[in-house]
Amino acid sequence: MEQTGSPRASGTGIATPGPALAFSMPAISPLTERPPYRYRDCKAVNILFTTDPTVLEELVPAPLKPDPDQPSVVYIGHFVLADYDLSYNEAGLLVPLLRDGRPAGSFAVVLYLDRANPIVGGREVYGWPKKDADEILIEEENGRIRAEVTRYGRRIISVTLAVRQTVDPIPERPKNPICFLKVIPSIQADAPPDVLKLNATVIDPDVIKELRVGEGTLEFGDSPYDPFLASIPIRQVLYSDVIIHDFTLGYGQVLVDYLADR
Repeated sequence: MEQTGSPRASGTGIATPGPALAFSMPAISPLTERPPYRYRDCKAVNILFTTDPTVLEELVPAPLKPDPDQPSVVYIGHFVLADYDLSYNEAGLLVPLLRDGRPAGSFAVVLYLDRANPIVGGREVYGWPKKDADEILIEEENGRIRAEVTRYGRRIISVTLAVRQTVDPIPERPKNPICFLKVIPSIQADAPPDVLKLNATVIDPDVIKELRVGEGTLEFGDSPYDPFLASIPIRQVLYSDVIIHDFTLGYGQVLVDYLADR
């Protein structure tokens, strides 16, 4: 009897892995390799802002809660996967968290990317809430940075940053977890998802090689494809910076398996 996961012959004559050995689809030639993923010389603009906590409560799954005393974050950046010679642009919205009344990192509400491979890989492996974007623009001229996300012809995120100073020495950033809800639907009608898990990972190490701070602005655009963004009021931009950093994205952990706990 054939053991589960052992290589088997395919119609092509190539030995293909059994289900237990296939890391991602397609099994004969996976789209995504196993972590860790090393990133080098990535540039990101970060905008920290306050908003209405009651709005954030609709974006964060239980048992997590938004932390009303900490700002939310929008970032737009250029990322370089060093081991795969792959670069792409990405933007995201992160909400500060509490769990059992204690700080618990941040929750990734949505991420926008302009290349298919990191979109699919991030969704499959981690459950990052990644979506496609028409264009993610990052331009800098004379210390002024403009960054935008356009999706289906609608500008949904707009950021500006007027750089004022370079920070040196660079303070160390805390290694807080980022949480995300991994949902894989069932192929069967009216069935629960195949996967419904609250996951988390820590970006470690995360080495900031350059830090510049300044005055930033943030605006969310209205779109029928991403209507929740326009419902998030931007009360005040508290802090803005642009960083160059190297980091590694490794494995994470399952915080809650909603299907098993049910």
